[in-house]
Amino acid sequence: MKQGIGISHAKVIFMGEHSVVYHQLAIALPFKALTCQVIITPSLHNVMRSELYTGELKDAPKLLYPLIHLFNTLQNHFNLDPLELTIQSTIPFSAGLGSSAALASAITKAFYHYTHTALEDQTLFNWVQQAETIAHGNPSGIDALTTSFDHAWVYTKGSAPQPLSISLPATLIIAQSPQTGSTKEAVEKVADYVHSHGIQLIESLGTLTKQAQTCFENHDVKTLGSLMNQAHEMLKELSISTPTLDHYVDIARSHHALGAKLTGGGLGGCMIALAEDQHVLSIVDVLKQETPHVWSLNLQ
Repeated sequence: MKQGIGISHAKVIFMGEHSVVYHQLAIALPFKALTCQVIITPSLHNVMRSELYTGELKDAPKLLYPLIHLFNTLQNHFNLDPLELTIQSTIPFSAGLGSSAALASAITKAFYHYTHTALEDQTLFNWVQQAETIAHGNPSGIDALTTSFDHAWVYTKGSAPQPLSISLPATLIIAQSPQTGSTKEAVEKVADYVHSHGIQLIESLGTLTKQAQTCFENHDVKTLGSLMNQAHEMLKELSISTPTLDHYVDIARSHHALGAKLTGGGLGGCMIALAEDQHVLSIVDVLKQETPHVWSLNLQ
């Protein structure tokens, strides 16, 4: 049977979430341990099979509208008959790990594979960004970029992204809180803050990210951890952290993490902690007492 297959992965924003929307620097890492695979095959009707929803696309819940819109647009673009869309993903939804962008990326890749059409990098980015705009209102583009390609990136909205070489004697630990986040709500909350308080805090987050880039280049994990701690305090001031995320941050720091902060949109989702190898297991163990969803990403 004819089919198209698309595969993408999760992402972790190391530094610069929210400030990247205001043309400040951001650093994002691919997280390939969590993946999304999409398969499209011919069908009598447009249908979806996934953990989120199974049934005809026309009856899908509103939550999936950005992806359904992308599917319909691509189907019309290629003038295709009805299709079955099968989604297999290990990326948690609304956790700040790029699930919506990864799904959009995998769907786009599947359509181009199905039609035997070459897919340029910029074209893929544009399709994913279209879906992200519907989902989040004012996306920076960093999710579309990092879930679609295998590089770590230094990214400024509106400028050409630059790949970042990662070689640190440390591990990044990711812990998911029980609360799901809403990127769109968080972006709106930050916009309200900027409107009432000015851009200074956003610019300070951008400065921290520039300093973090230098730390990556110099393999300076201790300073990098300190910058993460400072960034989390600023994100708290923007009111996008939660008591649970703050608790996870405190736990990681108290068990010798070099630094810890929320990652992604906030208002739920995930925390990341930077740890030297001798402390990774103890941090993972104590976080697993709080949540079963803990992963690690070797940065060497």
